[in-house]
Amino acid sequence: MDAGCFKVSPTRFVMDLWQVVVFEISDDCAACRKNLPVIDREDSMSTCSEQTPDEEKPVFYSCPPDPNCAYCNATIQTGKALDWSFLDSAYCISLKSRDDRATNVAKEFHRVGLCQKVIFYRPLKHPIKGIIGSWESHRAVGMHALQLGSEKTLIMEDDVSFTGHLRPTKMRSIARAINNLPRNWTIFFLGHWPVWAYPVRFNVLRTGSACAHAYIASPRLLQWLEVHPWGAPGVDKLRLVGKALDSAYAKLPGTYALFPMIATQSVSKSDNFNFTPKQKSERKFKHLVTHSRHREWLLSKLMRPAEMIVVSLSPVFFTTRIITRLKSRLGTTGR
Repeated sequence: MDAGCFKVSPTRFVMDLWQVVVFEISDDCAACRKNLPVIDREDSMSTCSEQTPDEEKPVFYSCPPDPNCAYCNATIQTGKALDWSFLDSAYCISLKSRDDRATNVAKEFHRVGLCQKVIFYRPLKHPIKGIIGSWESHRAVGMHALQLGSEKTLIMEDDVSFTGHLRPTKMRSIARAINNLPRNWTIFFLGHWPVWAYPVRFNVLRTGSACAHAYIASPRLLQWLEVHPWGAPGVDKLRLVGKALDSAYAKLPGTYALFPMIATQSVSKSDNFNFTPKQKSERKFKHLVTHSRHREWLLSKLMRPAEMIVVSLSPVFFTTRIITRLKSRLGTTGR
């Protein structure tokens, strides 16, 4: 490739890398489907076979059972089972056209015991723009959970990958962390890319974060999703993150994260940037990433290092937020 085709300043070079590699997150979802029934677990395998046309596949369905799964066949030892009972509901968003991702993430759910709780949401790919479909897919499962009266709703994308070091003691600590959150909490990230963060407990961060592959939503967030479809006016976004749903999440109040995170994104081929190659004169540095697998690899492998870097800088972020609040209060008082 002709390096001369990518004429950018050093500043633009860094910003393009930061935005494209890190923050323009998953848009391989599709438009909202409301009030659709969840089919029985027994029907999940047959109705979602590869021979079934995408249009006829169910939109909501239970995680297909695996006869070899110790959770499905009830042979898991009580002392070794990972207990997700602190959740009221759990969802995974996966395109109907991506059976490969749905199959792989189902294996992950069987491994960590979420298979007994998770509901798949399988929409068609948005015909115009991926980030619209992503926003509306998260909104669709949020409204579904809201109708069920769910208080703690785990929402995941089909590239979620949980750490291999999950233990029953870890699950109990997560449950305690959630139960001790302030009453006005909005989001509790199990995996994220922090823009800023500082600890409020030994295993909880106060954060402003990108990525929406694994987070627990409060009723406050579900209600926010209900009244904020894609394009709704007045939605504050962190422009550094991009224009997708997580850019709005990064600006919401009451967002927290588990520390250290237990969920990253897998290196899986994405539909997000399957663009027609541009003319040389139109190419930018970011196309080196968006037109390759580099983005998925970097996003997956650098998520945990980014967490540690941001946490190491937490005194700076804490001090900055205190100063910002004081200035805001002084400005309000002086009016």
